[in-house]
Amino acid sequence: MISIIIPCFNERENIERFPESLFPILKSLGEEFELIVIDDGSDDGSQEILKRFESSREIKLVIHRENRGLGEALKSGFAQSAGEWILVLDADLTFSPRQILQLIENQRWNLSDMVSGSPWLDSQAGSDVLFWRRALSRLANLFYRVAWGIPLSSFTSIFRLYRSSCLKSLSIQSGGFEVNAEIAALFWIHGFKISETPAKLTNRQCGKSKLDLPREILSHLRLILRWIKLVRMNP
Repeated sequence: MISIIIPCFNERENIERFPESLFPILKSLGEEFELIVIDDGSDDGSQEILKRFESSREIKLVIHRENRGLGEALKSGFAQSAGEWILVLDADLTFSPRQILQLIENQRWNLSDMVSGSPWLDSQAGSDVLFWRRALSRLANLFYRVAWGIPLSSFTSIFRLYRSSCLKSLSIQSGGFEVNAEIAALFWIHGFKISETPAKLTNRQCGKSKLDLPREILSHLRLILRWIKLVRMNP
């Protein structure tokens, strides 16, 4: 079974798209699945819609009474998951759910423990994204690749498939957007097999990004410094 984890914070407009843009695609995968949505302290009416989906048994809802950050939302979802595999998808659907099958097929071909959907393996994969966001993402991923020496094209992508037993064996500390980079590094350090597959990233159709740029830059820098210290202590 695949546990599909979707963290959300004030994404009412995008959640309203789930019956048309998400649920039918998941049902067409031919895989047993559970859909777990973590509402991370929304105050825009998202919870009311999600509770309707929960009552009709389309999702399993986890509610944070206050906003804790992406990392904490993911950790709550991981803890509630029962699947052998865990797939993470963003609530704004900027990675189309239609690409989920690509991650599953890549895992079967490579027997990987983690498959990351990377917008940077294909020169056109991130072409629909605003230039400044594309440039910032490329810079962040280059920074991680140089600082850690791990040959990945995308450390920051949320769109991933994980072997549950591997993921749940990790001690994840990050609470913000930097959590995806930490998970990738932990998989690498523990010797789990990682692969990547091209995944098209698009601009969000509804709502606003929750990224607080100055705060997240500091979070990424702290993560890199913490990791460098850890590697030096454990050569």
